[in-house]
Parts: sequence; C-alpha cells; structure tokens
Amino acid sequence: MQVKHRIAIVGCAFLLAALSGCAHNPQFKGQSVTDPVLRKDVMKSVELLFSAMTQCGSIDTVTTTIAAISQQSSGAIDRATETWDVTGCGTSTSYKVELRSDARGETDYSVSPRL
Repeated sequence: MQVKHRIAIVGCAFLLAALSGCAHNPQFKGQSVTDPVLRKDVMKSVELLFSAMTQCGSIDTVTTTIAAISQQSSGAIDRATETWDVTGCGTSTSYKVELRSDARGETDYSVSPRL
C-alpha cells in the first residue's frame, strides 16, 4: 500500500512539473490587431506548431508585425495578415497569421509557417 501511495505522489509531482512548464507566458513585442482574448487563442495554435517544428515546448518571445490590413468604411477591421516571429530554446521560426471578421462579429484565424 505504501509503494502505491509513493508512486501516486511521484506521478502527481511529475504532472505538476509538466503543467507548470506549459504555463510559461512569453513576452509579446510589436504591433497586432488582436485583443488579449484573440491573442491567447492564436497563441495556442502557434505553440502547437512551434513545438512540432522545433521540438521545443517553451516560447520565450513573440514579436508581431502587421503585414497587411483591410478596413471597412466604418473603420472596423475586415481582414489582417500578421507575421509572428517566435523564439524559444535558442531557435526562431516565423508564422503567418491571417485574421478575418465573420458575419457574427467574431474573428476567424489561421496560422501557417512562413516559408
């Protein structure tokens, strides 16, 4: 019984260590049309791509640049394209982030590696 208890405690310790590694908040620099909620959503996709492409699970900085923007006559943003330069584990990768407003007033986005 004591061995099972120790294994459970060790397992929980590893899980907490892994989750705390995922809670890393990278430093954002530059300009973006995203608000904090949308930025968080886009960042989830960027983190998955960055991890898959670089085998690095820890992003240190994200530098954003607005590459193109299309506005309606009201001033509302219709479409935008941004470049997100991501650095972590001593490596950098760029991503193209495309943002589009939809009929419901929400924003659809896509993230792809910049070639």
